[in-house]
Amino acid sequence: MQHSYALLATRLKAAIRSGQYPVGERLPSVRELAAAHAVSVSTATRCYRQLEREGYADARYKSGMYVADWKALRQARAMAPAAAATAAAATAAATSAAATATSPAAMEYERLASLQHRMTQLYALTAQPLPLALHLASAAPEWYPCDALARLAQRHLRHHPLALGAYPSGTGLPAFKAELIAHLATCGIDAAPGDVLITNGATEAMQIALRSVARAGDTVIVESPVYFGLLQTLENLGLRALEVPCAPGQGMSLEALEYALEHQPDVRAIVVMPTFQNPLGDCMPDAAKQRLLKIAQRHDITVIEDDAFGDLGHKTDRPPALKAWDRDGRVIYCGSCSKSMAPAFRLGWVLGGRRQRQLESLKISSSLAAPLLEQQVLADYMKSGKLPAHLRKLRTRLASVVPLARDSVRQHFPAGTRARGPEGGWWLWLELPEPLDTLALLRAAVGRGISYTPGALFSATGKYAHCLRLNIARPWTPALAAGLRALGEAARLAQADAPRQPGRKDAPRP
Repeated sequence: MQHSYALLATRLKAAIRSGQYPVGERLPSVRELAAAHAVSVSTATRCYRQLEREGYADARYKSGMYVADWKALRQARAMAPAAAATAAAATAAATSAAATATSPAAMEYERLASLQHRMTQLYALTAQPLPLALHLASAAPEWYPCDALARLAQRHLRHHPLALGAYPSGTGLPAFKAELIAHLATCGIDAAPGDVLITNGATEAMQIALRSVARAGDTVIVESPVYFGLLQTLENLGLRALEVPCAPGQGMSLEALEYALEHQPDVRAIVVMPTFQNPLGDCMPDAAKQRLLKIAQRHDITVIEDDAFGDLGHKTDRPPALKAWDRDGRVIYCGSCSKSMAPAFRLGWVLGGRRQRQLESLKISSSLAAPLLEQQVLADYMKSGKLPAHLRKLRTRLASVVPLARDSVRQHFPAGTRARGPEGGWWLWLELPEPLDTLALLRAAVGRGISYTPGALFSATGKYAHCLRLNIARPWTPALAAGLRALGEAARLAQADAPRQPGRKDAPRP
């Protein structure tokens, strides 16, 4: 016997298929539906959730329920890629996993456009058991020295069990600071223990850095496109983001930066990721880094450097940090172990220069101190001398996946798609032909078991709606190849359904 909500869903599906409710039309509100069919509000709500799961309805934030493009979604789900037997099996497994997974309706896609909700909705997407979750910033767990770190943690706890009863305090474990200072020397930073403050990840480092230089209502210059987490942090602090475009392969455009500073006199700080920028993966040349610092000196502005991906270049040499040329303490340098050594440890650091004491005070008021056990384990690991070999292997693995992923994009995505980066890190930034909307495409992608980060999230102004960011930091497998092919096919279907722009010609395949 069918439940009442299922019977109601069957009636509505029949009405949608008959054309009574065309694609894009607003459906009755929950209360209107309940009253019209003499059912409870709970039954009407469950009915709409059922329609969402089956691809017949879309929930739009603060707007209601609308008829989805159910024919295109059904066609996309029915398509099977023509590939080798292993790739076909991987695709079938991904489709099966997606079909039995928690419903994507738990993800409120429309709220991704809101600065306040981007992070929470992306983590809601992470909570779904997707075969290929390529939307957040982490490499494959097996690419990290997990076994070595686990052994060190066990040994430390065996010999020092009372360490778990010690309350962390101070600016960081001296043993960890000593190893970190030696590591920072590889990117040209000369530091003393008093120059380093250990934080709860680079996120906290960035937050207290911003609080030290700006107050609510102030303007901060950022790159464009820019990491969406920074935009949300600025929003939460009441700061205004002034976006300065990045030049291909150069990082932030210094010409555009100078223009912005000349026409916006109240800028409090410049926030940059000069080494393997997120999401583009570009590395600012050394000469440009020095010029950026001179511009900041001329305008007497603080620079906040985010170097979370600095260790992940695809070449052997580690590029110098912007901080390496800082002679008057105006660069606040933020780093993290989350990308290079141990994501679960959530340890970061900040070198504040002339603002170091202020940062220490802000850190205490924010979270007191960073966990001691994780600092001790990383100190032991770095002291063992294994870090350089691990980083070489990690860089080699990252570099090996890039050409394979780019080749897959060339083969399977719409003509005119351009793949950008990376020189380091693990992002592939794709620019799809307009007017494709990658935020709208995400729903179809999740239905195929694959996720990414829509380009619109990397700007506060709605730019980059036709772009997307892929995390390719995982072994190249038949499942990954099949997933990228499926995503490309979904993009082609969306392009076929999208209205052509007057006078637009399809660009040649790069």
